[in-house]
Amino acid sequence: MQIEFYAPDVVLYHYRPKIHLTWDMVLEVYHKTNAMINYTPCYMAVVVGAGLTIEKEVRELGTSPEMLKYTKASAIIQNSLAHRILANFVIRVQRPAVATKAFTDSKDALKWFDKLRELENKKELKRKNQNQLVL
Repeated sequence: MQIEFYAPDVVLYHYRPKIHLTWDMVLEVYHKTNAMINYTPCYMAVVVGAGLTIEKEVRELGTSPEMLKYTKASAIIQNSLAHRILANFVIRVQRPAVATKAFTDSKDALKWFDKLRELENKKELKRKNQNQLVL
């Protein structure tokens, strides 16, 4: 597994093909990443390698508010039908605690993060302007 910082607020996790993702592996990555981002919320993308399998515990607990504490939004990047079905199941049935979308291309996921960042910046500017009017 490789952790890539695409931008100061964008983390990509590249999972090697044909590995079995366990809860212990996820916890290790979770703690390492949070320390690396100084416990600051970021946009997170998981790039799924071909043949990757995932423990049930990872699917269930990995979408919890506690595990997504430092995640602004999440993208699942995959290229197989099986992974697409699993990603859609996670998004629609398990309903992650943050906005989550599935993509077949990392460029599309990064564009989505850019749009979310732009919306976040507009909301922040609007909030600041409202605070100035109140004063």
